[in-house]
Amino acid sequence: MPASFRLLLVAALGFVLDGRLAQAQEVAGLQLEPAAAADSADAADTSDSPLRVTLAQEAAYKAEQPDRLIKNRTSVRLEYSQYFLDHFVVQFSGKTTAFLKKDHRHDAERTDTTVSQAYVQTSAGQTSVRAGIQALAWGESLLAPITDVVSPRDNRELFNFNLEELRIGQPMLAVDQYSSFGRWSMFWIPKPAFNKNPKPGTAYSFDPFRYRARIEGDDGGEYGASWKKNSENADVTLMAASLVDNDYGLAMNADGTVTRVKERYALAGLSFTYALKSFVLRGEAALKSSKAFNDAALRIVKKRAFDSYLGLDYRYSATLTVGVELVDQHIAGWTDAIQGYARDNRSLLLNVSKTMMNDDLTVNLLHFQNRPYRASVTVLESTYKWNDHVTLGFNASVPDTNDRRSALWNVRDQKQVGFRIQYQF
Repeated sequence: MPASFRLLLVAALGFVLDGRLAQAQEVAGLQLEPAAAADSADAADTSDSPLRVTLAQEAAYKAEQPDRLIKNRTSVRLEYSQYFLDHFVVQFSGKTTAFLKKDHRHDAERTDTTVSQAYVQTSAGQTSVRAGIQALAWGESLLAPITDVVSPRDNRELFNFNLEELRIGQPMLAVDQYSSFGRWSMFWIPKPAFNKNPKPGTAYSFDPFRYRARIEGDDGGEYGASWKKNSENADVTLMAASLVDNDYGLAMNADGTVTRVKERYALAGLSFTYALKSFVLRGEAALKSSKAFNDAALRIVKKRAFDSYLGLDYRYSATLTVGVELVDQHIAGWTDAIQGYARDNRSLLLNVSKTMMNDDLTVNLLHFQNRPYRASVTVLESTYKWNDHVTLGFNASVPDTNDRRSALWNVRDQKQVGFRIQYQF
């Protein structure tokens, strides 16, 4: 199974722990993009300053033999949001991480810097325009990227549960038009980015191929549009896009090297949410035409893929929520010559979230199952807000499989416990 698919499957678990992005809010006459609105709200809780700084120290220990310290890193995140000239806002979010001694990425990378947002936004009447580096979120699924495929993912860590860190920003022009008939949105990406996968020399690098330097295929941009309509207790979104796959297609050459190929496909999808008393029902479906797969000879074959998702959350009380999610990823015209993918890949997620101590302590328990290649992951995560500036975190992750075809086979021994301390000002 391709290394990129293995890491993407595990990283998808992180979607459930990062929560739902807030809907667009009107602030100072601007309709802020959802992530920007959430960042601005958080910043308002801590300071009137447009700049927010987050310092963090993380450590994780691999408990199964051979045991080792697998994560030991320090990071600083800068977030900046500032209005000017009444109709403009500038938004920035960037993070630099130093991989310290014994961190599995220390020797291969030493440091890493990412910028997920760096754009200017303006509005006139009911029209909002954003230009710059952005990460665009589509769809309702918290478990798998059904329609949320515009922004590529950072798959370099197994158990990264931060959705904002998983999405990779890329240069983009986005336009939102608000009307009584709903919100119309369009985007254009001149030079698409691609998923980031583990580098050689890190703990999760299992890629056996030797690649040619030249990358071939479609050098065009990406573009798409969506329409979203909200009602009192429901919303529905329709979307369509022409995209370049976030993973390169792979083609074997006569000399044994592999060529990476940019492969274009078309997306048509929909998503919805419906709230009734203590229940929230979410659904999503996407038809992906001309998706690239590989046969046994590592030749690229094109197939149609149909992905669907259904999720249900039940709010038992103000402090306890339980949920279940189901995903089916189907390949039309599948044959056993297609490598690394079953005709139907099905996933199930059960999750429980509990808040305590006046909402300062949050505990999440998740259990993930995948078929037909049997695999599971159980995750326990907790965060404790010590005060307005300091947050403590703990997590434990237990992957399990005995199927060599599973996405988790190479990381089945990565049973980990992790700790995090964060200071924000």
